[in-house]
Amino acid sequence: MKQRGFTLLEVMVALGILAFVILATHQILDSTTKAKEASDEKIAELNGLQTTFRLMDQDFSQMTKRAVRDESGDIQEFYLLAGRYTLNSQYDGIGFVRDGWVNPINLLPRSELQAVGYRVIDDNLERVHRVYVDQLDNLEPRVQVILENIEDLKFEFLDDKIEWQEQWQKKELPKAVAVTITRIDEEPLRRIFLVPGNGQGGSVEP
Repeated sequence: MKQRGFTLLEVMVALGILAFVILATHQILDSTTKAKEASDEKIAELNGLQTTFRLMDQDFSQMTKRAVRDESGDIQEFYLLAGRYTLNSQYDGIGFVRDGWVNPINLLPRSELQAVGYRVIDDNLERVHRVYVDQLDNLEPRVQVILENIEDLKFEFLDDKIEWQEQWQKKELPKAVAVTITRIDEEPLRRIFLVPGNGQGGSVEP
């Protein structure tokens, strides 16, 4: 019996169906890839925010009353420095001394106190710290970029009358610090961190 081959029309139809399947598969794969990339980017953003707020919580919750000597040897008047452009920040900046910087049985040549600060440089939120609290060593602070694409950074302070203040020019420590971070094209995020009641006293190192 003579076998009949495919007609040109049947071949064209088959190729058309194959092309449609390939195109649909490509679109599905492309959509899946873009969705995964967007998901990974969002997860990275959330991880960055979690890291930022975790670091801030650790720092603010161990804020201490420790006077700091500047490069000339003079003692700074306030335990907490904060305000617009503090630490050369684009927006608000803040600096203080925290306790609890672990130094097991004093193995490292430093105390358990740490001078830390937060600022925005080139749209990056940075955590800065010094190995030694006082600035007599003339060493540059160590810088850690913890969040990118920052549009604004603002600090507020809860006083003893339970009222929020935008500026803090008092010797004592506030009861809490509110941090508002605004990233480019995103809504502001505000978090409140408690500060130790009276702070832990600390003497100036000789």
